[in-house]
Amino acid sequence: MIERKKIAHIVDSRDFGSEVTLMGWVRTRRDSKAGFSFLEINDGSTIKNIQVVAESTLPNYTDVILRLTTGCSVIVTGSLVESPAKG
Repeated sequence: MIERKKIAHIVDSRDFGSEVTLMGWVRTRRDSKAGFSFLEINDGSTIKNIQVVAESTLPNYTDVILRLTTGCSVIVTGSLVESPAKG
């Protein structure tokens, strides 16, 4: 069984460097010409979203990531990294 964390817990914990699994719905997807996509994910536990950076080197990037639209449900596992941007 997958041990997931709610986004509200992840945002409050600020446990950078840890591996987390979250389940939620895609709010937005923006694709970069540099070869990656930004996904905003929300699970309903908070009004805040988590940004996922999906690199084009992922095996499912073309078949799955580039087809995600608002409302698609996802399970994401990755390393928690502090945003370099302010705000």
